[in-house]
Amino acid sequence: MISLTQKYELLTKLPLLQGISGKELAHIENMTGMEINEVPAMKRPLIRQNDPCTHLVFLTTGKMMREYTSHDGRFQTKSVLQAPTLLEPYNLYGLNCKFRCSYTPLENVSVIIVKKTDVQQHLMKTEIFRINYFNLLSAIIHKKDMLLRPCRHQTVKEKILQFIMRLFPDCEGQVEIQIKMTDLADYIDETRLNTSRALNQLEKAGLMELKRSLIVIPDIKKIHKS
Repeated sequence: MISLTQKYELLTKLPLLQGISGKELAHIENMTGMEINEVPAMKRPLIRQNDPCTHLVFLTTGKMMREYTSHDGRFQTKSVLQAPTLLEPYNLYGLNCKFRCSYTPLENVSVIIVKKTDVQQHLMKTEIFRINYFNLLSAIIHKKDMLLRPCRHQTVKEKILQFIMRLFPDCEGQVEIQIKMTDLADYIDETRLNTSRALNQLEKAGLMELKRSLIVIPDIKKIHKS
């Protein structure tokens, strides 16, 4: 069990809480009961895709597998979420307050779960929290806007890379896409042959590994930099 001092040091490093004074954190903790919950490694998701997003969830230590299945069921993605981070804070509000992905602890992790009502009644009253929250949402919107901008005369490789970046705008390390070649070709509006050739070129460049209906990307950062 961590000490009170260690707990506050951990809290001050978490997204949205950075910059908040110890006094304010103590008040917030007293009002919301921000307890650190230990969760063991699991074989089943702790949170499932389309579960209602009724809480602000902080991953404070450990790693989680993040999995997503497209609405049409034609592809699935896997990536690893590393603490400290938040689980979809942008889905706490809006038209569809549901988790976009499933989350499974890969090892023993710790989380802090804050009810939406406590976020509204207590956290939002703290100016630094509001600024951090708005900056986070703005950054997410700006990243998505950049990826949605049309690019004339894109090559097939560029279309594939853009498709991948849309799926993993905020990931690090290895990611996976389970998808059939014909489905990927449909998504980027290219022929299967041209798509296959472009994928093979990307594999030769060391950006990905191709398996049967599976694309493994060892380092997603290389995709964003290419």
